[in-house]
Amino acid sequence: MKIAFGILLFFLFPFILFAQKISLYHTGTQFDTFENPVQQGFIKDNSRKYAITLFPHIGGFINFNGDGETAFKKLLYSRTFGNNNIPNIGQGNTNTINGDLNLYLFNYKIFKTTNYNRELGFSLQFKNEGSGNITNETLAVFDSFDNFNSSTYTNPFNSNGTNQSYWQLGVTYRENYDERWAFGAKASLLSGLTYNKINVNSSSLTVNQDTSYTVGLAGNYISNFGFNELKYNQLIPNIKNLGAAISLSTSYTTKSDFYFTANLKDLGFIRWGKESGNYNFDSNITVKDSASVNSASTYFELLKDDVNNTEVQKYFYSSINTKVEFAASKEFGFYKPVFVVSKSIFNPQGQIGLLNNLKKNAFVFSFNAIYDLQTKMNFGSQMMIKSANAEFYVGSEQIFPSYYLSKSFITQNENIGRGNPRADIYIGINVKFGPKMQNIGTADEIPGLNHKETGYVVRLSKKELKRLQKKNQEIEKNRSKNDKRNFRR
Repeated sequence: MKIAFGILLFFLFPFILFAQKISLYHTGTQFDTFENPVQQGFIKDNSRKYAITLFPHIGGFINFNGDGETAFKKLLYSRTFGNNNIPNIGQGNTNTINGDLNLYLFNYKIFKTTNYNRELGFSLQFKNEGSGNITNETLAVFDSFDNFNSSTYTNPFNSNGTNQSYWQLGVTYRENYDERWAFGAKASLLSGLTYNKINVNSSSLTVNQDTSYTVGLAGNYISNFGFNELKYNQLIPNIKNLGAAISLSTSYTTKSDFYFTANLKDLGFIRWGKESGNYNFDSNITVKDSASVNSASTYFELLKDDVNNTEVQKYFYSSINTKVEFAASKEFGFYKPVFVVSKSIFNPQGQIGLLNNLKKNAFVFSFNAIYDLQTKMNFGSQMMIKSANAEFYVGSEQIFPSYYLSKSFITQNENIGRGNPRADIYIGINVKFGPKMQNIGTADEIPGLNHKETGYVVRLSKKELKRLQKKNQEIEKNRSKNDKRNFRR
């Protein structure tokens, strides 16, 4: 059953963790500035020069929709289906799964100049993207052939799915054009890790009287590692599957302080190496002694050998999940509403949200109404502690389903909770350090009177010049001590 379970994980792996998408828009967090590069992450006269990840941004979401929801939760909890958990066998009903993972392992940003608010950033992300449609019968065969009681089935296993994972090394830059307009960009180098795409376009199942089954499958399978076992060293960035992406964004602030941003995010591709496998299969396999608990495993072993014989190795290209996003906000004292629209270009995913942020000193509480094109209406909430030089946030875009799925998992009761199983949580901590970035007119201190300066200073006596140099050295020494003390905090 090891092979069968491994193939099923191919379908489900992309959907175990999804990234939250829009709840942190227009918050000025480091996550926000890397996802939407026109966003400003530093506050002039208050923020320090450098920002770095203290705790990586981690986001997770799980979603499954269809007749097999209870079976899916049982599989998630115990890695087994159990008996008779999948209804409506033979009716061709389809379960849909879709989503992505976006994990920021590292980000580092520099406040280059207070003039024009120039910022330069570097980030390293791990991403996983996928979508799929799986029939009830496809899920049932992973459990047992005993789920099939009729003598013949037409196209019971017509399923499809795509999943890819990759590293993304990004460089961001933003600056103000004037007091109204700003521009930002993010250029990324991509390193592909895994790619799988399967499409079963024709299938059949015949239940024979001698307790054997004949399964027919026809379709196509593309994978950069074929049927080999996935090893941990394959998850290390490499140069075999290289790609590139770019994000372009702009913002505009009106005279009445309405703030608008538009973002074309992650327009890019990956070129998968020439050793990638392309399989066109048309198999008819008979499994004897189908009542055996190992019958499904036997079938998938035979299928793997049959499909593997059709392998043709060649390179290919894949696009990544490109999005077009628009956001608008305005502050009304302690209340800041944000309206966000996010739509994927190459798949049907998308979100529309109204984010309601309530601020009290450094504390921000958010209550968010989000309509997702896959999961429909959702309610999210987050708590944030944000100052000019530190930020912590935690939240969920699916707060009630997350609660019920967590409770269901803890009690190992797959019947807890209504609707399709899904959950979401995200968390992150970032800090800033270094000297304060201030304008000379508002600076706490003005550095740097020394012997290289011109103007009035050079007309002073040597004694006065030495006194000023000594004073400046003491100022720089005290600044260095304060910076170290603030960084330790």
